[in-house]
This record gives sequence, C-alpha cells and structure tokens, in this order.
Amino acid sequence: MSKIYSAIVGDNIRVYLGETTDLVKTAVSMHHTSAVSTEALSRTLTATSLLGKLLKNKQDILTLKVTGTNQIKTILATTNYSGHVKGYISNVNADIPYRSNTNKISDAIGLGGNVTIIRDFGLKEPYVGISHMISAEIDDDIAFYFKHSEQQPTALKLGTVVEEELVCAGGILIQPMPDLSASEKAAYDNASEAISDFMDRLYGKQTAEEIIQSYFPELPVMMTGEFDVAFTCDCSEDRISRALMTVGKEELKEIISVDQQAELKCHFCNTVYHFTKKDLEDMVRALEA
Repeated sequence: MSKIYSAIVGDNIRVYLGETTDLVKTAVSMHHTSAVSTEALSRTLTATSLLGKLLKNKQDILTLKVTGTNQIKTILATTNYSGHVKGYISNVNADIPYRSNTNKISDAIGLGGNVTIIRDFGLKEPYVGISHMISAEIDDDIAFYFKHSEQQPTALKLGTVVEEELVCAGGILIQPMPDLSASEKAAYDNASEAISDFMDRLYGKQTAEEIIQSYFPELPVMMTGEFDVAFTCDCSEDRISRALMTVGKEELKEIISVDQQAELKCHFCNTVYHFTKKDLEDMVRALEA
C-alpha cells in the first residue's frame, strides 16, 4: 500500500512525503505505458496524492492537469480527501528516448503548455488556478504555480526509478508557513536545494523520518501522520450510462440506427462498458419520459 507521511519541521515548515510505488504500478499496469510515459504519469499521480493532503474536508476533490505541446498532450489526475487517486495520460507510448541518468521528461511533454489545479469544495463553482510551464518536468512547474499563483513558496521533488519495470516512485513537498523564523527560512532554502537526491534516498530504503531529518539536520522533526493512498477508479455501468445519456435522445437514436450498440471506455482504468440496442432504447424512453 502506498503512503503519504506528514511532518512539521521546527514550528513553521510542513512536509508531505509520498512513497507511491504501488499506486503507480497499478496505474501503469492498466495503461501499459512506455518508460517516458510511465515517468510522466507517475509524477502527476504522485503530485496529486501529495496535494490531496492539503484538502480540508471529506467532500473536497482536487484535480491536477498537465497540458503539453509535444508527444504528451494531456496528463490528468484527481484525488479526494480519502486518498483515492485516479489518472490517465493521453499518449501511453511516448517514445522520446528515456534518459534514466537525468529522468528528463520535458522533451516528451514540451514547453508552452500549462499546469492547472482545480479544487472542488462542493460550492457552486470550483477554484481553478493555471500557470505556464517553466520546465515541463512537472515538479518545478507545480512549485512555480504555488509560488506565483498562490504566493505560497513550495519545494517539490517527484520521480521514479525504472529498471526493466518501475521499481520505485515517490515525491516530497515542503512548504513554509506564516511566522517563519530566520533560521527556519535558511533551513527551508537549504532543503529546497538538497531534495534533488530524494529518489536516491527513497530507493535506498530510508524511512520517511530519516529522509526528512536529513534535509533539516538542525531542526526538530515531528512526524504527524501516515495516510494510505491508492489508485481507485469509481466508474460503474450506471455512471457511464448516465454519461452516455447526456448526448441526447436524437444522438442515441442515430447510434441505434447505425451501430445497434455502443461501447464506452473509462479513461482512468480502461474498463470497457458495452450497451446493447435494448439498453440504448431504454435510455431513449427514459429521456422521452
């Protein structure tokens, strides 16, 4: 089971550390991704898992969308308060050479796109924030979004280790809180630079507390929580059928006339739902009623 660990460093620095290997393995086994698509999807899912810990209420939902300009046009992931994460990538077969020594994915995603973070708090309209890509490496782009769109300094490092298959995935998010002292500010700045080796530490089986303490050697670290996160799709035949009905009765009648049936696939888990002619006719009658 994948985990997110939370900690308070000193009095005014919060840290979320994710070990998301199992979550990502589930996703890539469903989507059959190439090495570079695995890295891109992994970073997006892990970032979403970490950002989900910033949600406050059980009904809250967070969505992260990465829009690219090269082979990978879209990566989308969403999570709820409980740590149920799902996501997909538009191109599972991106074939930019995977550079395992640097884990660069910017060539596959391409600059010129955006990072979008949507928070749905159950109100009339969700909160939507957008910023431009600065590196197309996802972690730098999300950190840039928080600093410039929400005025929240943020250090974020995401990554995977892929050998013949994915063997490790995770990320770390660090945010200073108000009333940061001078010593805490210096510690935060140093940690922001030091987390470049995060994946080496995670793959090396260091514990969450050991990793966080290594980045803040002169400040006390208090571990405050451990949370399960998992790739979980909530699609169902009923939900997909209701989505199909939104095309309207005339479109459904045309599908009946031409194809006699319909198949819809869930983008998140690749489950295929088949609807017979009778199913479609029942939908039409329901709409007419």
